[in-house]
Amino acid sequence: MAGETKQVTCYLLFSLATAVIGSLQFGYNTGVINAPEQKLRMFFNQTWMERYGVPIDPGVCTIVWSVAVAVFSVGGMVGSFCVGVIANKFGRRKSMFLVNILALLGGGLMGLCTLLNSFEMIIVGRLIIGLFCGLFTGLTPMYVGEVSPTPLRGAFGTLHQLGVVVGILIAQILGLEFLLGSEKLWPLLLALTGIPAVLQCLLLPFCPESPRYLLINLNKEEQAREG
Repeated sequence: MAGETKQVTCYLLFSLATAVIGSLQFGYNTGVINAPEQKLRMFFNQTWMERYGVPIDPGVCTIVWSVAVAVFSVGGMVGSFCVGVIANKFGRRKSMFLVNILALLGGGLMGLCTLLNSFEMIIVGRLIIGLFCGLFTGLTPMYVGEVSPTPLRGAFGTLHQLGVVVGILIAQILGLEFLLGSEKLWPLLLALTGIPAVLQCLLLPFCPESPRYLLINLNKEEQAREG
């Protein structure tokens, strides 16, 4: 037991915490859409009236809302299928770095939707965020498992799910009416996903690459041993 404890270093914990930001993002974007539902429906109606001069039909409004919610899962499904290809082509660490571009793009679209008076931007933004989250649901556990010491992989493997539920909790708290769930601030609530993405991009260069990737994909045995 003592030997296993010594394998836990501050650098390892830093690397794991950095990777789990992706899990937190998945949880956040899963839960964030629920709190401002009525605000979004009002925005759909307002946009519709400005375009067509009549209120949006309740049935159409429900369809638009349902699409905005469900398209996240569609993006997630597509993203999950692409994890292996991207992780093997760019490496685990670089893949996480590059995938964060999707979070910035999707968050930016949703954050600017009221300024540009376009509910379509919410739908496209949710699709992109879904793609981003689908990729991270594979990249984070993969990276965590490959950089963790063998005796501790099971324990550290639970960090992904911990990050997800913490992200959901944060989304529910920030979505409260007196925080970011108000009529004026809900676009910021949706766009906030860009902040963890930037933070992770700043921290990832200080994290090690996966030893498994270095050994199997790049055939760098010495670097893999050091990792």
